[in-house]
Amino acid sequence: MKSPLPSARRHASNANSGRLNSAAIRRVNTARIFHALREHPGSSQRGLGELTGLDAATISSIVTRLEVEGILERAAPRRSGHAGRPESLLAIAADAGLLIGAGIEPDGISLIAASLDGGRRMRLDLPGAMNPNDAVAALQRGVTELLMRCSMPIERLRGIGIGVPGLLDARGHLVLAPNLGWRDLPLSAMLRGAFAAPVHVDNDAKAAALAERIFGAVRGVADFIFVYGNAGIGGGLYLGGRLYRGCDGLAGELGHMKLVPNGRACGCGGRGCLEAYVSERAISARLSESGRDLPDAALVAAAAAAGDPVVLGVLEEAGGHLGAALANVVNMVNPRAVVLGGNLATLAAYLLPAARRVFAVNGLPVMLEDAEVLVSPMGAEAVPMGGVALALELFQPRDQGLAAS
Repeated sequence: MKSPLPSARRHASNANSGRLNSAAIRRVNTARIFHALREHPGSSQRGLGELTGLDAATISSIVTRLEVEGILERAAPRRSGHAGRPESLLAIAADAGLLIGAGIEPDGISLIAASLDGGRRMRLDLPGAMNPNDAVAALQRGVTELLMRCSMPIERLRGIGIGVPGLLDARGHLVLAPNLGWRDLPLSAMLRGAFAAPVHVDNDAKAAALAERIFGAVRGVADFIFVYGNAGIGGGLYLGGRLYRGCDGLAGELGHMKLVPNGRACGCGGRGCLEAYVSERAISARLSESGRDLPDAALVAAAAAAGDPVVLGVLEEAGGHLGAALANVVNMVNPRAVVLGGNLATLAAYLLPAARRVFAVNGLPVMLEDAEVLVSPMGAEAVPMGGVALALELFQPRDQGLAAS
C-alpha cells in the first residue's frame, strides 16, 4: 500500500502556496490604497475604489487596519450625492511617522526627513566618509539627530532610503563605487543591520530618477531617461512605468557609455567613457589643465556666467559629448523625456546649446520629435529625496500582520 504522505504534502504545499499568494495580494492592495491616498489626499472610500479598481469590501478592510495602525485619518464627512450616510475624507496622518532619505557622496552625506506623504520636513548635512563603516556610523548619527529634531520617536521611523554612487546588484550588494573607493561590499546587509526600520539602498541616479517621477519634472511620465552628474555620471532608465534594472539590477550606467575610442581614463578602469568628459570632476580637471582652478560646478557656472572664454570652451566641448550620448540613448529606447540632474542641471545653460546641436545631428528625427530635454528642479536634494522616494515606493506598514491582511 502506498504511503499517503506525498499526497498530504501536496495538499499542505498547495495550502501554504494559497496563503502566500493571498498575503502577497493583500500587501499589493495595501500599497495601492496607501499610494492612491498619497497622490489624492482627501479621497473617500468610494473614490479609492475609482482610483484603485478594488472592491468596497477590500478597501473597507484595509482602510480600517491602516486607521488602527495610525497611518490614515478621517476628516469631516461630506455629502456625495448618493443615498445613505455621507462619506468621510481619508488622508495619510501627518504624525504617522517619518521617512528618511540619504545620499552618500565622497565629500558629504545629505539626509532629508519627510512625512509619509513625501512632504519634506528637514535636511541635515554631514561630512563624507570614505571608509564604509564610518559612512554607516555617520548615517546612524544623522538619523538619530533628525528624529530628535523632528521630535519623533524611533518607533515611528517607517523607512530609510539611501542612494549610493556605485553599481549595486539586485540583492543590494555593492559591486563597485569608484569615486568612494568601495568594491565588493555587502552594503545592503550592513545598512539593514544598522537600523531597526526597513532600509532600501539603491544606486544614487536610480533613486534620483524615482524622485523626479514622484516629486519632480516628470510626474506621471511613463518613459524617460534621467542623467545625473556629480563626481561621476549616473543614469536611470524609467521605462514602461517603472525603473528598468536589467537582469542583475545594474542597468542604467550611462556614465560608462564609451564615446571616444582609447580616450580619457575613467574611474571605472576603462577609457573614453562619458563620465571622463562630462562629470564635475572631469570638467574641473580639464579646466585645471588650462589654468582655471574651479573644483565644483557652482564655481564653473559662475565663471561661465562672467563670460570666461576658457570655461565656455570647455563646457561647449563637454556639451558636445553629452549630446552624442543622449542621441545614442534616445535612439535605443525612444523615451518621452530626458532629464538632466545634479551638476548637469547646474551647468545646463552652458552645456545644452552644444548638446542640442550634436543631439539633432545624431538622433533619429522620429525619435527626437518625442523626446523633450528637461532640467531637473530638484538641485542638490535629488539623491536624498530619491531616498525618500525609495522608502515611499517600497513602503509597507511596520506591523507585518497589517501588511499581509
